[in-house]
Amino acid sequence: MKNSDTIQAVISDLHTGSIHALTVARKWKGERTMWVYPRSEQVAIRKHLDRYTDEVLQARKGKKLKLIVNGDAIDGDHHSTPDVFTRDIGEMADLHIEIMSDIQKKMGWQRGDELYYIKGTEVHTSDKEHYIAEKLNAVTDSEGNYAHDTFDVVTNGVVSRFVHHGPGAGSGANEGNALRNWLKAIYYDSVKDKEVVPDIFYTGHVHNPTYATFETRAGMNYKIMHGVITPSWQAKNRYAWMKAPVSRNKIGGVIHEIKADGTICVPKFSVMGY
Repeated sequence: MKNSDTIQAVISDLHTGSIHALTVARKWKGERTMWVYPRSEQVAIRKHLDRYTDEVLQARKGKKLKLIVNGDAIDGDHHSTPDVFTRDIGEMADLHIEIMSDIQKKMGWQRGDELYYIKGTEVHTSDKEHYIAEKLNAVTDSEGNYAHDTFDVVTNGVVSRFVHHGPGAGSGANEGNALRNWLKAIYYDSVKDKEVVPDIFYTGHVHNPTYATFETRAGMNYKIMHGVITPSWQAKNRYAWMKAPVSRNKIGGVIHEIKADGTICVPKFSVMGY
């Protein structure tokens, strides 16, 4: 197929079912759950979703869209948490499908656009990401799997590798160092093992958006590897308040354009409050 300018919209950590995470913009009732109303922080997150999807809609005009959900689609029934409004992961999965269908519509989903699902943390998602991805007609691998531990998405010759768990973001003067060093390790291991070196590596999990690059050299030919950690769609729960009590909460997604000629643009982070 002829190359075309393409937008990669990357989101992760939606944690559907959490009382702190993105949900539908209405009261909701599950088959085993009484009426649930969005909390004030969920209303704010939903408002930012409208901003993000509008930014994607504007950016993708005349371009192909690839939407990637990079892990932790649902929150799950984990660690006896009080931070969920249903403990039925089937209800969480169906609600997530409704949310994602709305996101696709708001992004102007059209024929030729592609959806990918990466597996998250098992204690959160169990195997429900397979069910979710199949219902949403996500792209499968060569064995017909709809959700993937890791996946290489090739766009205009650019290899984007997705995996949910990766390095931390760091803070202050150290922000991005762990991600940069991780890219270095991936590069040298790939060269030694004669494997494909990804041009872009996306991770999530830590809920802290970060961008870093690493310059590689073969002879006198320089190339840049890009690393992206996505923000989440979940405000702080009790665990997060314990682990990062003073860190600012960052909600949102990434918009990353790859030109038809393979040029990799600087990713745009659409983060609530910024």
